[in-house]
Amino acid sequence: MRPIKLEISGFGPYSGKTVLDLDALGSSGLYLITGDTGAGKTTIFDAITYALYGSASGDNRADDSLLRSKYSALDTPTYVELTFDYAGKRYKISRNPAYTRQAKRGGGVATQPANAEFTYPDGRQLSGKRDVDAAVAELIGLTEKQFKQIAMIAQGDFMKLITEDTVQRREILRHIFRTDNYRILQERLKSECSSLRTLCDSRREGIRQYVGGIVCGEEDEYAEETERVKAELPPVEYVEELINRLLSRDRARAEVCSRESEENDRKLEEVSARIAKAEEKAKAVAERDKTAKELERTRQNRQELEAALESERSRQPKLKELGSEIAMIKAEMPEYGKISRLNEALMKERQTVYEKRSELEKCAADKESCDKKLSELKAELSQLSESSGSAAKLEAERTELERRRGELDKLSRQVTDWENSTEKLKEAAAELKNKQSEHDGLLKQSEVLKTRLGELKLRREELGNAGAEREKLLRLAENTDNRVSELKKLSADLSDLEKRHDKHRKAAGRYSEAADSAAAAAERYEHEYRLFLDDQAGVLAAGLAEGSPCPVCGSREHPAPAKRGGAAPSEAELDAMKAELDSRRAAASALSAEASALKASAEELEKNIGGRLSELLSCEAAEGAARCKEELDSLSLRRGDLEKQLTEAGERIAEHGRVSAELASKEKQLGGIMEAVADTDRRIAELRSARDTAEGSSEQLRSAAEKSAAAMIGECPFDEIRGRIVAENLNIKARLADNAEKLRLEEKREQRRTEIEKLIPETEEKLKSVTETASKLSEERTAAVTRADSVSAQLEELRGKLRFDNGEKAQLRCEAAEKESAEIRTAYEAAVRALSDAEKVCAAQEGRLKQLTEQADALGDLDMAAETAERTRLTAEKSRCAQQLRTLHTRVTVNETALENIKNGSEELTELEQRYKWLKNLSDTANGKLSDQSKFMLETYIQTAYFDRIIARANQRLRVMSDGQYTLKRRTEYADKKAQVGLDLDVIDHYNGSERSVKTLSGGESFKASLALALGLSDEIQCSAGGIQLDTMFVDEGFGSLDENSIEQAIRALSGLSDGSRLVGIISHVQALKQRIDKQIVVTKDKNGGSSALLIV
Repeated sequence: MRPIKLEISGFGPYSGKTVLDLDALGSSGLYLITGDTGAGKTTIFDAITYALYGSASGDNRADDSLLRSKYSALDTPTYVELTFDYAGKRYKISRNPAYTRQAKRGGGVATQPANAEFTYPDGRQLSGKRDVDAAVAELIGLTEKQFKQIAMIAQGDFMKLITEDTVQRREILRHIFRTDNYRILQERLKSECSSLRTLCDSRREGIRQYVGGIVCGEEDEYAEETERVKAELPPVEYVEELINRLLSRDRARAEVCSRESEENDRKLEEVSARIAKAEEKAKAVAERDKTAKELERTRQNRQELEAALESERSRQPKLKELGSEIAMIKAEMPEYGKISRLNEALMKERQTVYEKRSELEKCAADKESCDKKLSELKAELSQLSESSGSAAKLEAERTELERRRGELDKLSRQVTDWENSTEKLKEAAAELKNKQSEHDGLLKQSEVLKTRLGELKLRREELGNAGAEREKLLRLAENTDNRVSELKKLSADLSDLEKRHDKHRKAAGRYSEAADSAAAAAERYEHEYRLFLDDQAGVLAAGLAEGSPCPVCGSREHPAPAKRGGAAPSEAELDAMKAELDSRRAAASALSAEASALKASAEELEKNIGGRLSELLSCEAAEGAARCKEELDSLSLRRGDLEKQLTEAGERIAEHGRVSAELASKEKQLGGIMEAVADTDRRIAELRSARDTAEGSSEQLRSAAEKSAAAMIGECPFDEIRGRIVAENLNIKARLADNAEKLRLEEKREQRRTEIEKLIPETEEKLKSVTETASKLSEERTAAVTRADSVSAQLEELRGKLRFDNGEKAQLRCEAAEKESAEIRTAYEAAVRALSDAEKVCAAQEGRLKQLTEQADALGDLDMAAETAERTRLTAEKSRCAQQLRTLHTRVTVNETALENIKNGSEELTELEQRYKWLKNLSDTANGKLSDQSKFMLETYIQTAYFDRIIARANQRLRVMSDGQYTLKRRTEYADKKAQVGLDLDVIDHYNGSERSVKTLSGGESFKASLALALGLSDEIQCSAGGIQLDTMFVDEGFGSLDENSIEQAIRALSGLSDGSRLVGIISHVQALKQRIDKQIVVTKDKNGGSSALLIV
């Protein structure tokens, strides 16, 4: 890619339009971009990069809002247009950022959106950022980052490859050649190896716990061997063989104990059967005595029930009396129904009499009202007929008055039109004055806003790099936070390690105490066991007789028989001591396992911490806590400073946003004000024209009004016309009102006379109807009174024949008699049933008593005390056998489980240890942790291939720039086996044959070496990008530290880059370069702000 033409407008420091014909520089060779500091030399490369990729080259030039020149006028467009050749074909690309410009209409401002256009050699065009970006990437074959790394060696960046060590250089190469996947692989191997080691330790500790769980009786011949196995943890095969021996012995003992238990159960069943028979007899005797007592109580109850039955028989005659009364009441019940019906008929007739009387009273009132109303209507009609008049005269008068008022209204409108025109003339003059004042105020506001806009643009420029500063601070804060997080984890692990050591010491102490306690218990048990055996010998000796054989040795002579010891323990006491000994030994075993697990846990954590201490703090575990605290305190202070700087940067960013927003707002406001000024000018011209027109119209309206007034109201001054019109209108209004009132009264009299003539016949007809209705109601009332008297007489006659006043009282008495009869009958039946039930119970109890007596006599006499004692003895023996059997079964179950877990755990541990050994070697190799070897990591190894190629390419230039004195070499031998190595750089001095660190070079020598290394890096990146050949390259600054000879050598080396078809641009202000390079682009600052560029060939 070779630039042919670059056109810049309103971009960076270039306030106006600048066109550079780069084709004039040729297709190869060197050219110089020179000028004042800050004039915009690097901006030329920024413009090329922006045209191709839509962003500038520097870290602080990423914000599109900062690309527009602060010196450009509002009507100056901002864009970059680049014409370039690629593979023998010519392309053109144009881009512009979003910016604020002069509005095309009016005096305001508008926002120009960002856009990009790309033109192919055949004339095809693309538009839009996304499509253009894709087309450029496809054509050139480089990403934006690759293009910047290959085409521009930016000021100061290439020195990093010289001054950094392996760790920092690895970060740089990782970023360039994307080797991060190898670092991730290293971390994964390291993490998986650590997890596998923890898992192995966990499985090993699990096996130790399973071995510690082996159970063996203290009296067993394997007890000592078992304790030794728990303490020493021999090979798994030996442990398995011991467990099998313990299982065989305990299974055999369990079989013997089971047979003894079965025999004991048989004897216990026989004794229990005899005891059950004795208990049955005792139960029968007790039940017999209880039944006898119950029989006595039943007989007494039967006598009481017989007396109650006699009492109920005496009440039976009462039933006949109640039955007769009930029958009589039921026979009379229909007569009570007749009384109810007669009462209803009587009430109905009395209601009819009341209603007819009320209707008669109403008819009398209506008749009286009709007579009175008829007299009043006839009198009023006589009066209205006497007073009548005519409305013709009043109607004529009203017509004349209306005509006169219409003429006056016409004159009033003429005066009003003149007054309105005069008022509009005054309003136009006032508005003209206001608009003139508004125009002056807007001009003053525009001046104030222009001043403020200048201040805001200066402030926005000052705050332009706030975003980049904040990003840099954020990266520093993130790195600090990450290191604080790692150190806090390390500090917590150190604290945890101390706690684990403390727990182990305490557990070891508890185990020592438990072991001592178990030993003391074992010693006491052995002593008491010997006393018990001696006492048993005394028991045997007590039964010996001279001449009889000894049950132990068979001798018939007994010269010194053993004596019983008074202090010997009983068998139960001995068993209790044995149980306590087993308990103490089990506790000691558990504490031993706990202490071992705590020790393994502490050692594992200590190993993990050791590597991290070396990596993070380069110190041993002893001083780790103190160093960790010092580093955390230091980082805390640093973080506080960073937070303060971040806050300040955030405030600057916020201020930049506010300034930008206010700037846009003010620019928009200024545009609005300028539009308002133009609108005000137009309005002032309109108002002046309207004022002149209104003055002529007002004079014409006054003349017409004066002529009309003279004809209607006579000659008078113009100012009095309005008053004369008002007075005349008031007079006409009063006369019209009087006329209307008279007409209204005349119409009302006529309406009333018509209404009365209609009402008189209606009232006479109503009076006739009311009279007829009253006569009919009187007859109906008399008939109702007669019927009511007849019903009342019948009712009194029927009541005299019955005992109760009404049917309800008769029904209540009937129900009471029926209830009493039912109670007598029920009580008698209950007494009969109760007596019958008592006789049955008595008979049953007598039979039960006889049966129990015979049953008790049939059972023989038994010795209950002796049988109970025997059962107690057999039960105790059964409990002893069961306890022993449970103990044996528990031991077998526990040991079987332990054997199975040990087998499974051993097989799994073997597989895990083999995998850990393999993975540990792989992880140590990848992470550079092999013993007695340098820390050469996998990622570093991959990067050395790139680095060696970079060095080989760099030495081609360095030999030229140093006259063959220096070449670069990657260091391969290291005295420090702990440091991370592989990418350190040495320099060979061929003048004296020495080899030393590249950091020992002087300032000028370092520049040559770093420039050569940067050129080599550029070549290698270009090759790794697919062999793409760029025809243009830029070198930015760095020549100020070189002497005359070194400058010549650097130019010679750079000329080598330009051999063939590569054009190299050197960006520098060094005077010596101006004398040695003929082709130049000279950038100068203008006095009024902004820059311009001139091409010199």
